[in-house]
Amino acid sequence: MGSFKSLALSETMISSLARQGYLSPSPVQERVIPKALKGQSLVCQSETGSGKTHSFLIPIIDSIDFSKNNSLQAIIIAPSRELARQIYTFASAFIADFPSLKVRLFSSEMEKEQNEEGLSKAPHIVIGTPGRLGEVLDRDYSLDLHEVRTLVLDEADMLMEFGYFDEIDSLFDKLPERKQTMVFSATLNEGLTSKLSRYISSSFLYEGKDNKTATRVRHHLVDVKHAPIEDALIRFLKSRPIYLGLIFASKKEGANAAYAALKKAKLNAVLFTGDLEDRERKKTIKSIKENRYQYIVCSDLLARGIDIEDVSDVISLDLPSDSAYYYHRAGRTGRFDKEGDSWVFYNRDSLRRPKELLEAGVPFDYYELRGETLVPDELGLIEKKKFTIKKNWESEEQLKDIKIAKAKSRSKKVKPGYKKKTKEAIERVKGKYRRKAIKEAVKKNKEEGYRKQAARKAETQANKKNKRR
Repeated sequence: MGSFKSLALSETMISSLARQGYLSPSPVQERVIPKALKGQSLVCQSETGSGKTHSFLIPIIDSIDFSKNNSLQAIIIAPSRELARQIYTFASAFIADFPSLKVRLFSSEMEKEQNEEGLSKAPHIVIGTPGRLGEVLDRDYSLDLHEVRTLVLDEADMLMEFGYFDEIDSLFDKLPERKQTMVFSATLNEGLTSKLSRYISSSFLYEGKDNKTATRVRHHLVDVKHAPIEDALIRFLKSRPIYLGLIFASKKEGANAAYAALKKAKLNAVLFTGDLEDRERKKTIKSIKENRYQYIVCSDLLARGIDIEDVSDVISLDLPSDSAYYYHRAGRTGRFDKEGDSWVFYNRDSLRRPKELLEAGVPFDYYELRGETLVPDELGLIEKKKFTIKKNWESEEQLKDIKIAKAKSRSKKVKPGYKKKTKEAIERVKGKYRRKAIKEAVKKNKEEGYRKQAARKAETQANKKNKRR
């Protein structure tokens, strides 16, 4: 890992980072900051907890033209008020070393009058949620946008999921044509990539590793054997020491029930869901960051981008409907070179959702919850082998057979049910290779078992001979 001195940053910035405890850049910062300093537009996909926020804050602040005292030069958009406030907090930490720096937060947690107060003197950087930021910029015509040279979209996949791109489109059209656009996201899919092409065309860059969760996260499936989830949760928490645990439920009813169970068991827990009022949400986030609780029961609202230090364990009482949210959940631990564990409760006869993640490459291992004890689940490991041999099906021979099957199902005239017949033909081919792969895997496992059995037998006979001597 290099140093910030190698990134062509100012001495003031380097000393400011050192004062804040940042002595060397993360890998994503090493890749992004040099391009950002040159004014290049880019899309950055990188695992959660990799330092994306400072990847854009550092070059933006170090490039501010302080001779232009009242000119807005950068706009940063975040999908939620918690994320916007977190970015604002990070940016404000630089003011001690850049005393002329002016940063403003536009968030729905504050009254509109507070947001607009004092805008006669434009800040250098504004940070906000799309809705409130759009309202302020529409209503306050004294805020000149002509000097804006950088636009940042943070957690872009979440911005798209929440339907914020209409507001972003409107803002984008008001900004100077020649501007730097930087997009940051933990995940990128085809729909988002297509959407972003409007903002970044020839300069569309990909930065970062294709890791969906931090590489130091260990993933575990826990068979709770159809026990009530709240009961299983209490027994699980007694089975292992947890420093700080995030407990996720997909629905608020599940989160409320889990929280009630923890309080009944007299465990130190807090609840964080979208039902909290703005003031209560802010207060709860503050108390969480002050490490007042051992367990945080939450909805997926807390899964995205909010930095909570030293989370040792993430527990998913269920899996979210969108599997991408599992990566965001798991990414709350194993951050900043620390290790962490992600635990998913499931029942062995309901494997569809875990199977999707296994086939996507999540390296789960298996446990059973027996009483208040976690034990390795050997049957689960056998199931895992069935899923992981999927790669063996995708051979050249299989692809060739799929092409033949498609050709046979195709006719000169388009007939009703053509697509269905083609799909069925492809599935038959895949099934053939799936059975073949499983058969080969079973054979290999048996042979390995026979070898181990023979080795144990030989060792037993050798021991008997030694005893006779």
